[in-house]
Amino acid sequence: MVVRGGEQSGRSEGPGLAERIACGDALAVRELVERHYAELYRYAFAALRHRAASEDAVHDALVRALEALGRYPEERIRGMSLRPWLYRITLNTVRNRLRARGREARLEDPGALAEPRGDPEGVMDALAALRLLPERQRVAVSLRYLQDLPYAEISAATGWPEGTVKTLVRRGLIRLRAAMEQEERSRGGER
Repeated sequence: MVVRGGEQSGRSEGPGLAERIACGDALAVRELVERHYAELYRYAFAALRHRAASEDAVHDALVRALEALGRYPEERIRGMSLRPWLYRITLNTVRNRLRARGREARLEDPGALAEPRGDPEGVMDALAALRLLPERQRVAVSLRYLQDLPYAEISAATGWPEGTVKTLVRRGLIRLRAAMEQEERSRGGER
């Protein structure tokens, strides 16, 4: 089964996908990439805000995941929930890239921005406000609302307790709302 655009929305991985990948099944690797690339890219793009850097981060994360599956013992792979695990690897890859850039994610090519769905200015305002959040809140809000992950999967991907994830999301939304209202006031209510 191929899910278009990488949308997953809580669907299970299907029996044995991780095991098939670990055994070198190229079709299973392709299935994994087709299912998850788009959503992992959107997550990386929300943090990095640069097309090429986001593509590279997701590529590196997927390569790391595939290498790890080849090394893991069968007991660890059996029943593994791939989606949260892939998000955790992508999260770590994005963090490393941001750290390497001095925690300052600057855009080298403003033309590289993509994702202009809906109101592009509103999307850019929301992404800019999201970047102002403390890292844990930014990660939790991004995974919950940009990637539509359930709290349990966010918890699995980050290693944070589910209650902590809910608190981070709630506090992050409060800060986002305040930041966007402040921006709206500073523009004089024009839109």
